[in-house]
Amino acid sequence: MSGISVLVPFDRSPEARRGLDVALHLARVDRRKSRVLPIYVVEVERAYPVDCDLPQASAQGEACLAEAEAAARQAKVSCEAILLQARSAGPAVVDAAATEEIDLVVLGVSHANTVHGGGGEQTALVRRTGAAIDLGHTADYILSHAPCEVVVVREPAQVQSSPLNSGFVND
Repeated sequence: MSGISVLVPFDRSPEARRGLDVALHLARVDRRKSRVLPIYVVEVERAYPVDCDLPQASAQGEACLAEAEAAARQAKVSCEAILLQARSAGPAVVDAAATEEIDLVVLGVSHANTVHGGGGEQTALVRRTGAAIDLGHTADYILSHAPCEVVVVREPAQVQSSPLNSGFVND
């Protein structure tokens, strides 16, 4: 069995940390041949050339990637960090997945983007309850265009109790 290559967008958010944890866990199956590639994309506003010097944003990206590399070292997983500048993170991640011949992209997402109701022009994951999770334009782009499988990781849902809600969810 050959190892897998796992690309994981990483920005230090709790969601990205969960995604990195899953990517490292998957790569540990065969450490000798698997690799994790954390990626940080510095998005450049259209008012500037895409290759302009952005030292503060680049330093932030390098710090994020150093943290991901440290986690990979601790997990004893091969790691190759990628720092890119692009107009938009979604296409940059998809291009990196194709260029690096990635087997899997792991995306961390949040419940903060929950949308209630089924309308709207935006693509969203819709649950049986009719509620949707708006993944945001970057995750949506990656899910729609990635040349490989994509795993979406999110924190467990938390049921809030109230006098009107006994804690049970009706289907």
